[in-house]
Parts: sequence; structure tokens; C-alpha cells
Amino acid sequence: MIQRLTIDAFAATPETASVLRQVQIDRQLGKSRLTLEAGGLSAAVAHYAATATPQVVVVEEDDAATLLERLEQLSEVCEQGTRVVVIGSVNDIGLYRTLTGRGISEYLVRPVNANQIIDALSGLFSDPLSAPKGRVVACWGARGGVGSSTLAQNLAWGLGRYLQESVVYIDLDLAFGTSVLAFNIDAKQTVVDALAHPERLDEVLMERCMVDYDDHLQILASPGDCRIHASISLDSLDHMIDLAARMASLVVLDVPHVWADWTEHLLSMADDVVIVATPDFASLRDSKSLIDVLASRRGVAAPPRLVLNRVDPSSKTQLTPKDFEETIKVAPSLVIPSEPQVFGEAANNGQMVGEAAKSHKVNQVLNQLVESLAGKTPSARKVASKGSGSLLARLLRK
Repeated sequence: MIQRLTIDAFAATPETASVLRQVQIDRQLGKSRLTLEAGGLSAAVAHYAATATPQVVVVEEDDAATLLERLEQLSEVCEQGTRVVVIGSVNDIGLYRTLTGRGISEYLVRPVNANQIIDALSGLFSDPLSAPKGRVVACWGARGGVGSSTLAQNLAWGLGRYLQESVVYIDLDLAFGTSVLAFNIDAKQTVVDALAHPERLDEVLMERCMVDYDDHLQILASPGDCRIHASISLDSLDHMIDLAARMASLVVLDVPHVWADWTEHLLSMADDVVIVATPDFASLRDSKSLIDVLASRRGVAAPPRLVLNRVDPSSKTQLTPKDFEETIKVAPSLVIPSEPQVFGEAANNGQMVGEAAKSHKVNQVLNQLVESLAGKTPSARKVASKGSGSLLARLLRK
């Protein structure tokens, strides 16, 4: 099984397009997504001029005379780290060496079959250290009861829908987690089972412990039972999260409001941290304390994002977003209005807000954070500058 690749393929001939359609439905790509387009290499260049590139691009080029020129154009519009597989008509070892020497991941000579393409895709990440890993987003409440779990659940669901890729939500509140209720699921095994025997934990066991919510979201639920006394070790936690990151494009961690070595570790190592606060003095104080601590722990990583929840502009006792910005020098990334009825109805139905109240304004507000955390909008595309190295090396530069 090839884990979690996003692949765009651009076929130039009907024969290759037919083979790529076989690859699309092959069981080895069951957890990957392959999008097939026509037009070959030239179509890929035009497409990525306005769209972010996926992890892998497969292109077919009919004209050997323009192959290098068009690949140079492709390198100018590809994000750093994109792997490129080329299908061509020239069977020449010199051309193969030229292409691989300049950054192309693989060159296949037409006609190709489905097994050849699948083997090429599998070989791109045969080294475990080079395997693609999803980003980790940790959600933390500045105070208990500020709604960080609700936000984490809605974020996980929204990210899967927005990206159309796999997302794993992990509820780490072992005693009081609400994931089973919030998603209305029946979890036979939970995060406690996943952490119980870290030496045995692999992708197969992870799959057994998780529950599929829809086509894109998998949930590793909490037992939500305070009678269960389970400890969390850093090694087992890191191993579990590393596995999840290899199985999904994004991993959303619902971190409970418990200050311990492992929670501090998660907030330090996550790619993104979302701090949820309510507009009061206690949340202001605790948000400032955590941001100050993480400033030294996270180094060059992205600074935490602050979300203000349950904001009522008509209330004269609440602090304002400006009060938070002036005090902790961090502007709130999102301000969620106080809508107890919308959130309450969604919770009672075991649904996300986007399911229970799709057209409501609060869902539009939540989508702003989803799009920001997704990090894959066309405007965020990283375009390599001209003259920055060899012809195609930019495709693989980290």
C-alpha cells in the first residue's frame, strides 16, 4: 500500500491515459489520490501557473525536442519538494542521466503499463526518512471549557473537506474527551489502546483503532472515562503521532488543558499551534503565559495562532480583540461570535457546525481558519526564482 500521496497526472496520448486510469483504481493507491488530466507536459505548465502543486506530478511529453525546455518551464511553477515522473518516447540512457541529474525523480519510456508507474511511485519514498509526512496541528485551550475541543473537531472535519485529503483527529483527553459524542461514533478501540503497547503499534494497528467518519476524516477517539487511569510517555506519543502523520495529510491533536511534560512537548513540536481563549482576563493572562513559554520552545517554527471564542460585541464586560493584541502582541487569527444555539444543536445531533448549519455565518468564520491552516491555496504557492541553480534542481530542493 502506497501511503497518502497526492498525484496529478497529465497524459499526452490516449494509451497512456488508459494506463493511468488503471493506476487510479489500483488497490495499492487506495489511500492516495491521483487526478488525471489531458494535455501532457504543456498542460501541466499552464495548470500550475495558477495552482499549487501536489506531492507528485506525472507528465507525458510527446515531443522529445521540446522536453527539456518545457521541464524548465515546469520547474519555474512547481513548489519546492515536488517529485516529477516523466513519461517519454525516447529510449536513451544519455537522456535518462541528464534528466535524473537535473532533479527529475524518474523517467519511463513509452509504452508503459500500470505496474511500471506504480513501482515508480512506490520507489519515490522507499527511504522511510524521505516518506511524506502530514503537518501536525495542536489545539489547546487557554483555560478549561473555552471550546478548544469543539474547534479542533470542526477544524479536522473542515480540513478534510477543504483539502479533499486524509485527516486524522486524535483526542488526547483520556478521561473527559468528547470525540465519541461530538462525532456520534462507536469506537471499539481508543487512543488508550493505541498507546498501551507502543512496541507493537504500526499502521495496521492504528487503522484498527481509528474510526472512519467520512471519506477524508479518521478519528482516534478518547475513551472519555475518568475511571481509566492511563499514563502517556513521550516516546509512545511521538511514535503514534509520527505514524498518523505518515497516514494523513494533516493530524489534528486535541490537547487537554493539563500542564505536563507531554502536553508541553506537543505544543513545542507541532507544526501549528492554535490557542483558544475567551474574552476575559483569565484567558488573557494564560494566553500570554503560554505564548511566552512557546516563544523559546518552538524556535523558528510558526508562532501560535490565537482564536477568540464566544465573542459578543454587545457585551460591555468582555475584553476586545484589540485588548489581546495590545497586551500579548499577537493579533487574534480568528474571532468566533457567541452562537450557543448553533453549537448546541450541532453537539446534540452529533454533527459538526458545517453539517448542522452549513449556511450560517459562524461556519463561514470557521472556514477562514480552515483555509489558513490548509496551507495549499493557490496564493500560497511557492514559485522558484529564475537563475537559482541548475535547470531542474529546484524541483527537489528542500
